[in-house]
Amino acid sequence: MNNQNNKKLVWNYWQSMNYAGNSDEVSKFLGDDCAWHGFEPLRHLHGNQEIWTRFWQPLFKAMPDLMRRPYHFIGGHFEENDWVCGTGDFIGTFVNDWVLEQTTIPANGQTVHFRFGEFCKVENNKIIEIRIIVDLIDLLRQVGIHVVPEDYGRSLWIPGPSTGNGVLLDEQDPAESAKTLDLVETMIFGGLNKYDGKNQDSQGLELYWHPNMVWHGPAGIGSSYGMDEFKKNAQGPIVNAFPDRRGVGHVARMADGHFAASTGWPSLGGTHMNDYMDWPATGEYIGWNIMDFWRREGDKLLENWVMIDLIGAAKASKVDLLARINKVIR
Repeated sequence: MNNQNNKKLVWNYWQSMNYAGNSDEVSKFLGDDCAWHGFEPLRHLHGNQEIWTRFWQPLFKAMPDLMRRPYHFIGGHFEENDWVCGTGDFIGTFVNDWVLEQTTIPANGQTVHFRFGEFCKVENNKIIEIRIIVDLIDLLRQVGIHVVPEDYGRSLWIPGPSTGNGVLLDEQDPAESAKTLDLVETMIFGGLNKYDGKNQDSQGLELYWHPNMVWHGPAGIGSSYGMDEFKKNAQGPIVNAFPDRRGVGHVARMADGHFAASTGWPSLGGTHMNDYMDWPATGEYIGWNIMDFWRREGDKLLENWVMIDLIGAAKASKVDLLARINKVIR
C-alpha cells in the first residue's frame, strides 16, 4: 500500500471521529487487534472495542462536540513499517467530567483545547497500531488544576507551521523528504547525542537549526523562540537534570517533503541526577515517551513541536502527579 493511500486512510479515520464519533467508525478503520499505546494513566489498550470503550467513549461523553484540528500531518516508512502521524489540537466543550481510569478531570462547561500527537501504523488498509500522547497538563490548567510549576518558557496556545502548509495530503518530492530526514538524523545522532554532559555548545546545534528556530513543548516546559531561549528554557533544565540523556530507540522516524517526525517508547533516556521542575533527583535511569514533529526551511530546521507524556515521566521519577490531581479534586 502506498504512502498516499495510507495517509488517506488515517485522515479519513481522524475526520470520521470528529463531533461524536462512534464504535462503528473505529471498527471501520482499526484492525480488530489494534495495539494502542497512550499516556499516563491510560497506557495500553488492545483491540478496537477496548479503544472505543476506554478512550473514545469517555472522551466524547465529556466533550460531545470534540473535534481534531491537525496542523502537521505526514506519512512515511521506517524499518519495514508504514506510518502516518500528525499533531495539532483537540477542541471541544467540556460539559461532563472526563472519567480517565482512576482519575476524573472535572468539566468547566467551557470550550477547551489540548494538544495531541499521534502515530498510526498501517498494514493491509487497516490501522494496526496507534501511539498517542495528549497534553493533559494543559487541559488540567484550563479547569484550574495545577500539578507542575509554571512553564520554563513561554505559555501560549501553540500555533501550527508559520507557512500554514503542514497537512500533507498530496505526494511530496522524494528528494526533499530525503534531505529533511538526513538533517533530522544528523541533528539527533551527530548533535544532541554529542552532548558532553557539561556544555550545551558541545552539541553544535547551530549547524542544524535556523537562528530564528521555534520550539513548542508541553505545558510545564512551554515554548522557546530562538536558540538562546531554547538552550535556557527547553533544553537547559533537561540536560541539567539528566546530564547523560540521549536519544534512544525510535519506533518510527520519517520525513515527508519539508516535514518530519519521530517517536519512541521511550525516545529519551537518562539518569535523574538533579531536580527537574519540583521532582527531586532519584539517581536512577529513566525513559521519557516523546514525539517530535519538525519543519525544515532551506538547510536548517526552523520549527519543532514536541509532545511528552509528562505525567508518565514524573512517575518514572517517583512523583505521582495523578495523586496531586486527585487531591485537588477532593
